[in-house]
Amino acid sequence: MFEEIEETRPDGEQPLKFYYNREERIKKASKQVQEYYNGGMRPVKGIKSLFYKGNKFVFLALIFFVAATWIFSGISKNVSYTTIDGIKFDAQSFIYEREVYTNIKVYNKKTDAKSVPKKVDALVSFVNSDGEVSEASELSLVYKNGEEYLRTKATDYDIIKVNITITVGEKTKELTTVVQRL
Repeated sequence: MFEEIEETRPDGEQPLKFYYNREERIKKASKQVQEYYNGGMRPVKGIKSLFYKGNKFVFLALIFFVAATWIFSGISKNVSYTTIDGIKFDAQSFIYEREVYTNIKVYNKKTDAKSVPKKVDALVSFVNSDGEVSEASELSLVYKNGEEYLRTKATDYDIIKVNITITVGEKTKELTTVVQRL
């Protein structure tokens, strides 16, 4: 592009000549630059970088956060999902127009034609702000395959959580959902 353009300079001046000598330039550079070009001061890469001086605080904070989350989830009584005999249950509760709706999703990702139908019973207890059960209902279905739902509702606006006891055959588990205010 600029090859065709002739360089202009004042009359009588010689064109400038630039000499690049890397060794001379490195000799005159600061000590840090010399160390870098001699193979020192390479950045730490990979998993080792987590244990490097500057990253120790971040790494310890990450470990603390993961441990606190794990401990809190273990202590928390609000478990809204479970599995019994390979059948998964996922519960939700929400309020809509002064009624509390509870939805229990019953599903199995590993479906096969040989599945034996199982009777699923659910006792749904609606707990109000005083900690008392204000309403309760029993739901049941015979589950074989696919995705099915158990649904119920309550008319008390003061309900803050829903306790669900699910029984499949001889096995029983409990779920708790906090009512979501939409």
